[in-house]
Amino acid sequence: MQTPPKPNYQRELEQTLSTIPAGTKPHLFLHACCAPCSSYVLTYLSKYFAITVFYYNPNIYPEEEYTKRVAEQQHFIERLPAKYPISFVEGTYDKECFYEMARG
Repeated sequence: MQTPPKPNYQRELEQTLSTIPAGTKPHLFLHACCAPCSSYVLTYLSKYFAITVFYYNPNIYPEEEYTKRVAEQQHFIERLPAKYPISFVEGTYDKECFYEMARG
């Protein structure tokens, strides 16, 4: 039995982006777990969207490490030369809620 070809997600993204009307600035709400993981995505998509980064990662321990990663995400956004603005929203750091959810 032959396996169906895998989708080319980059091509699909480019096709979707080509449907954005010229001169418009759509908004994108993007979850980020850390600055390194979001770096390429923000660099690429900031050419097309005004982005709000939602930083949420309560599985990071200890809290001091979490705080360092939040600061690095904010620092990366501030330094990124983006065509459209990138704003930042931090989710609630509730490690106990995460532990309860992941326990079972």
